[in-house]
Amino acid sequence: MDVSDHEQPWEVSGFPWDERPGDGTGEPIALELVWNMKSWEVIADKGKETLHIRGFLIFYWTDARICGYPTKKLGDKPPEKIWRPTFITCAGFSLESGEKGGLLPEFYSAGVDKEGLSDGRLKLDIPISLPGGFDVSNGDIDRFRSFPFDSTRVDLSCCVFSGKKPMFVNKDVTLSLRREQMQSAGLEHSKVQQIDYDGVDRNSNDYELCGLSIAAGAHPPPPFLRSGTYEEGDKMCDVLLSFHIRRSYIFYLHNGVKPLYTIAAFGFFGYAMEPSDLANRVALGAVLFLSIYAVQWTTAGHIPRLPFKTVLDNVSESVSAVLFLILIGNAIAYHVARPERDCVDSECDFDDKKADRIDLICALMVCGYVLLYSVGYRTVFAAWWANRRTGASRPWTKGPYLRNKRFLPTEEAYHLKIDDAFVVKHGKKYLGQGEKISNPLERW
Repeated sequence: MDVSDHEQPWEVSGFPWDERPGDGTGEPIALELVWNMKSWEVIADKGKETLHIRGFLIFYWTDARICGYPTKKLGDKPPEKIWRPTFITCAGFSLESGEKGGLLPEFYSAGVDKEGLSDGRLKLDIPISLPGGFDVSNGDIDRFRSFPFDSTRVDLSCCVFSGKKPMFVNKDVTLSLRREQMQSAGLEHSKVQQIDYDGVDRNSNDYELCGLSIAAGAHPPPPFLRSGTYEEGDKMCDVLLSFHIRRSYIFYLHNGVKPLYTIAAFGFFGYAMEPSDLANRVALGAVLFLSIYAVQWTTAGHIPRLPFKTVLDNVSESVSAVLFLILIGNAIAYHVARPERDCVDSECDFDDKKADRIDLICALMVCGYVLLYSVGYRTVFAAWWANRRTGASRPWTKGPYLRNKRFLPTEEAYHLKIDDAFVVKHGKKYLGQGEKISNPLERW
């Protein structure tokens, strides 16, 4: 609709506010995005662990049509039908009423002068949630192979639309994750802001937050959306988010892994008994063997029911093997060193030297088994390898869902590492940027 030189858009009856700013001019709308994270929690119920989140996707843009809009005269809200982006989200991810454009943007506070005139800058806070929770084991069950050192990455995505029309990257929209950060004298700030870590607890139930990732992506539209302004090579605009969480393993380490390896260590005290005292050596082994099941019973209520063995199962199995190997060595030492059954008095002495040599050989072999195979391979390496393939450190493109294959981080990608050093420095509040990821298709 044409507007005369003497009329402002808000003075024109029936002005098409719902049209995208710049639509038809070839100029894309520039959106800036900041991810505000309020809270998260993992709820365990009936063997199922579900992730719940609360936060906002905050979009900023400039609509030149409302430059000079008199907020004191017409109110502090922009026109009811003014354009704002709409979205289509992945399964289980909700932007609530913001998905269909049900939220009205507001004037950016710093963009309204003392006379109440707007410079056209707008802000839209869109709440994000996971209705009903997201099953953190769904599609990623292999990560439990490293239990209790397991971790996972929860990937979420949404496509940016204009009403019911897709928005193509660099043609209809440009999405920036580099919103300029206001600098305050005497305070340390990053130059741009992407993630607002706003009062978030690092721990929830059995898990701890170890990172947040955000990326701008693009993907070719499906055939039914290739109409209107679509041209070959056009790609839809995507927002990609990831939660990196890992299990807090301290409880299982102190109540499962360490007691089990302590039982194995106690097994070596059997070598302090005389090799000829086989009965007491076997009795010690039997008591320690039963102790394994007592330790397992302590942690049984906290362990998920799985169709395969975990690292904790490997530790239990290895400790059982250690005790069994020690008992086999004790039996061999006894039967090699004991006197013959038809011996005479002078030949009926137990050969302690021969038994000690066999004990030494068996002890070294069992010690090598514990350190190299049980601890090194079946515990440390198994946990590292499982987490590398399916845990929090896996790349986006290695995820199990269709969005991981089609919605790719082609524009820019960042990761905010949340560890003890981050918490000591920033506590529960951080507004800034993450580490920029080079070659995001392979590494983000």
